[in-house]
Amino acid sequence: MADYHCYPLWQMNEAGNFDPDQLPLSTVLKKPLKNWVEWYDDTLVADDPLSSGFKNLRDSVLFEEEGKFLWQQLQRELDEEYDVFYFSQLKGRIIDLEELKKAA
Repeated sequence: MADYHCYPLWQMNEAGNFDPDQLPLSTVLKKPLKNWVEWYDDTLVADDPLSSGFKNLRDSVLFEEEGKFLWQQLQRELDEEYDVFYFSQLKGRIIDLEELKKAA
């Protein structure tokens, strides 16, 4: 889940986000995760937070698609050791892998 000035990963059973470096992830995945959250941070308008966000639907959709791609990569790398969920910014809720497969 993306949130301003936060790491992109959150614990479901505890409050708070955490650094991808705390997980057994490849450098190949850590870099795009950090880029993805920086992309979101770039949408923040500090002096007018209510006007923050993507400027158009196309950018929102591109961000969402990248997030879903990263989610799938996380699932592959973490395998059975972790349950990995994705919070859709566009839908405003958690989506599961089956829903993603149906949409493809």
